[in-house]
Amino acid sequence: MRIHSTEKIKKLILLRKQGYSINELVDSLHIPKTTVWHHVHKIKVLGKYATILNSKRGGSRIRRQKNIELSKIEAREILKSTDRELVIILSMLYWGEGSKKTCDFINSDGRIIEVYLKIIREVFEIEENLIRATMRIFTGMDEKDCLNYWSKITGINKNKFKVRLNDGGTRGKTKYGMCRISIRKGARPLKIIHSLIEQIHREVCP
Repeated sequence: MRIHSTEKIKKLILLRKQGYSINELVDSLHIPKTTVWHHVHKIKVLGKYATILNSKRGGSRIRRQKNIELSKIEAREILKSTDRELVIILSMLYWGEGSKKTCDFINSDGRIIEVYLKIIREVFEIEENLIRATMRIFTGMDEKDCLNYWSKITGINKNKFKVRLNDGGTRGKTKYGMCRISIRKGARPLKIIHSLIEQIHREVCP
């Protein structure tokens, strides 16, 4: 765990009292959000600074709601397009295996990962530098063979993979482990995917 200096923590507390939001403190002091929250969640911001902080919170809610509405519009437009079948496939895959809070998708079936990536790249037009791959293997698996497999499936260079070893002394039920695809700055595509899932559900179960 990284230990921050007493001076930095004092500055953190002072800025919070002056109405800085948690996100602003993270950006200004380069301290993880969990650390910031630990030090400031009990601090009472009084007077004019409290008004400033509350206005920022309201602004965040407004921006978040606006982004959700925009994602619903984009989802409707995609469902009307020639890519309808592809985004339905992606939505169903993500509904079953995707993360709810971050744009992360994991599976042990290379065909599923291949389909997911094709749609992410071609329909959502996610830039290649925003796509991250993590391979999860078990004790007893050949790391080189697994890495070669997932690199071929994803089209991502082996040097760019993160490798995670699950302890337990078992090969698990998969031949090549599992692959997780993460999208950096994935808030927008994640909102669109969630909107697609909602709209498809309403179509099927009105």
